[in-house]
Amino acid sequence: MGKLLCSRVRKSLHSYAAGETEGLEHFLIKEHLDNCPSCKAEYERILEIKSILSNMGRNIAVPCSLVVNIMEAIDLEKYKAIGIHALNNLRNFGISFIAAGLIISLFSVAPGMGCSNKRFIGRSMAKVQESILKPFEVLNNSVISISDKISNLNEAMSANNE
Repeated sequence: MGKLLCSRVRKSLHSYAAGETEGLEHFLIKEHLDNCPSCKAEYERILEIKSILSNMGRNIAVPCSLVVNIMEAIDLEKYKAIGIHALNNLRNFGISFIAAGLIISLFSVAPGMGCSNKRFIGRSMAKVQESILKPFEVLNNSVISISDKISNLNEAMSANNE
């Protein structure tokens, strides 16, 4: 039970050190730290690290080239290709969905219907097709816009490096 209790206490030491524990949990952790030198040493290391980090956080200057280095590390072509691939998959799904809707509607049409009914069904199917395609067109335009912005950013980053 000793190792299990130590494991549970150690999972809560950061919260305890930050003053985020209360009530029975706080009391049990305090009791355990008073009786377990290993967990108490771990708790004291946490406090020491928190102290060091809080003191040095104000004195760290971020290098100017950090953003440039991060942007250079990002493979924009890879993300652009992923977006285009996802868009193509959505298009294929949409086309499949439209085809399925057309097939279902054709099966629901009774054979031997008059010419006027077929025109009505044709117009109805065009409206259904338009309502299905519209969201995909919007998504397509959004992906193209994002892709263009990524390309522009890539060009801007290349120009800054020259």
